[in-house]
Amino acid sequence: MGPIGNRRGSDEGSARLRIRDSSKDYLEAILAIRAERGRCRNVDIAEHMGVTKPSVTKALANLAQKGLVDVVDRGTRLTSEGHRLAEETLAKHLFFEGMLFDAGVDAEVASEETCRMEHCISDPSFRRLACHLADLRGQGKNG
Repeated sequence: MGPIGNRRGSDEGSARLRIRDSSKDYLEAILAIRAERGRCRNVDIAEHMGVTKPSVTKALANLAQKGLVDVVDRGTRLTSEGHRLAEETLAKHLFFEGMLFDAGVDAEVASEETCRMEHCISDPSFRRLACHLADLRGQGKNG
């Protein structure tokens, strides 16, 4: 097995391994809620994700301990690292969701499967796959 190709150093790669899929889902939810409403509260996250407020409180404490969110009063903000992880997860989500929709997969099935797909692929593999498909699409338009 070859090197992973982590350009930012081994510390970041090992830190990423400790971020659970559910944590990335929370980060993605916070990003979406703040983009939509300009602010994000625990109740907003609970409604968005279909979980209880105590679950949100526990998850946010964990994310804050890892330096991924700041919780002040009732508001939640992503740190720069939290924002980066949320953007990466969202990019994967939109990419796979679009592919499944384009392939004619039912919207509900596509939504469920997209969530699994976005978490099982590494960032380097995702970037290579996205570039490869972009190249193929570009060739199809020219040829």
